[in-house]
Amino acid sequence: MLLRLACAIAFIPSFAAAQDVQQGREIALRWCSSCHVVERAATVAPADGLPTFPAIAGKPGLSVDQLRAAMNPQHSRMPDFALSRRQQDDVIAYIYSLRIK
Repeated sequence: MLLRLACAIAFIPSFAAAQDVQQGREIALRWCSSCHVVERAATVAPADGLPTFPAIAGKPGLSVDQLRAAMNPQHSRMPDFALSRRQQDDVIAYIYSLRIK
């Protein structure tokens, strides 16, 4: 279990480095900010109780697969933005970039 956690943690920075964090931020601002707080500097959570991107980023053990599944339109109240896998990966990299180091 410890080894799996260590491998997952080691994977996150390399995943984020391979993706375009700035592009992910732009996608998040364009498509996600109508429901989620997507900027680190924002301090107010949305009134509807949806998690902020910084709160999502701070969840321990959060995996790329879990984030990708959360972007699925069949997941809860998520609209279908028809993001490509690359765009999803960029948004995920942006979310990981919000982690407090």
